[in-house]
Amino acid sequence: MTSNYLEAVRAGLMSLKPADRERALEALAAQLAELGEANLDPAVALGDAGDYAAQLSAALTDPPQPADPQWRVLGLPVETRGPGSAEVRTRAWDPLNPRIIVPRIFGLGWRLNYGALAVRLGLLRPDDASPEVFEAISEVELRVAQAVPAVIAGITSITLAASWRKLPRKAPKATLILQAALGAIPAAWAQLPQEHPEDRLIRAALSSSMAVLSVAAVATTVAQAQTKNPQQDRWELLPLAAVPVAGAATLATLVVPIRRALSRIWSKHV
Repeated sequence: MTSNYLEAVRAGLMSLKPADRERALEALAAQLAELGEANLDPAVALGDAGDYAAQLSAALTDPPQPADPQWRVLGLPVETRGPGSAEVRTRAWDPLNPRIIVPRIFGLGWRLNYGALAVRLGLLRPDDASPEVFEAISEVELRVAQAVPAVIAGITSITLAASWRKLPRKAPKATLILQAALGAIPAAWAQLPQEHPEDRLIRAALSSSMAVLSVAAVATTVAQAQTKNPQQDRWELLPLAAVPVAGAATLATLVVPIRRALSRIWSKHV
């Protein structure tokens, strides 16, 4: 059943570029395997194969472009609106845009589009992050996602406060406060009331990333202040090691609730 559905979709995607077609089919094959394990008919869960192929083809051949940066300096994008702009904020999560590298949300240069990365890794299909799916995410799941950066930032602040008096005199305490704020302020921002589930998840995901980087920065500064032999100090590598961890936290905060919502939607068609 699933193989017939896959072949029917493949036939409907022949107009796509080979790379786009294979990427879409790989993601579909993974999803069909999940549907098979749940004994779900793909024609019921995903709709008619021809209609599904047409929708997927339209999404891949005419993807919406990310918001243009305000300026360009020597070819580099420059953005000053920051994460406070919903239009700019969505650059971090745009599964319909195949570009993994997009203009930064704030500052000069580029950043990752986690939506495109999730699709490339086969975690989601480009059309999985639809309004219907976001509406199926429960309030509990949204609150858990929002709590992730708050918990990380809270642990960082509490640990730093508990060890404050034990820090050596040479410890740059003003820097430590700023580094802790790097996680605490975005975590507070993620808790602001928002009606749309997608925006709540995006805020939580971006804040989780900043909270992880804040932990690494604080730990590095404290360790460097306590080391007796600066020449043997390797703690400066910790922030670099935290970058992939921050990326994984961002992806998990977004992808896990979406996949759980998809499972609930599929189960209704059993």
